[in-house]
Amino acid sequence: MTGDAHKAGAEALKSLLAMAFSALGEKEYAAAAGLLTKKLMISAGQTVDVMRALRDAVGKDIFEAQLKSLTAHQARLLARRLDKSVPDIEVSTAGAACAWIRDLMDGKTPEAAPAPAETAPETPAETEAETPAEPEAPAKPASSGSYFGRKSFRTGG
Repeated sequence: MTGDAHKAGAEALKSLLAMAFSALGEKEYAAAAGLLTKKLMISAGQTVDVMRALRDAVGKDIFEAQLKSLTAHQARLLARRLDKSVPDIEVSTAGAACAWIRDLMDGKTPEAAPAPAETAPETPAETEAETPAEPEAPAKPASSGSYFGRKSFRTGG
């Protein structure tokens, strides 16, 4: 599905929630909207625009409750879907991933980890001239086939 199709899905969800669940009480409405929201969050193909439309459709409270209920793995996956360049360290926990998602949705570009300063690439001839040839390490002796399992510790041999 394209991003436009997902936005249309969010609009359909908004209409469905307005019409079909209008007879429900507030708790039932929140539960139904929360269930649908979570299913959409963990499905593939989500974009920042789709998540914004979903948040607008169900309300910020329900959206935040479902975002907080995601497991660490689900939150990491959603953050990676929304921002392909997110550093691993920035989404290492569920809370960090949710914060990253919130910042993306609010239009704040999260600060990525600073990239190491780039230096001019050296040519292979320069690297060979600078590094002396290293002597080869002696080969490892072949394994004697000794088994160091439970029996060897019991018998001492």
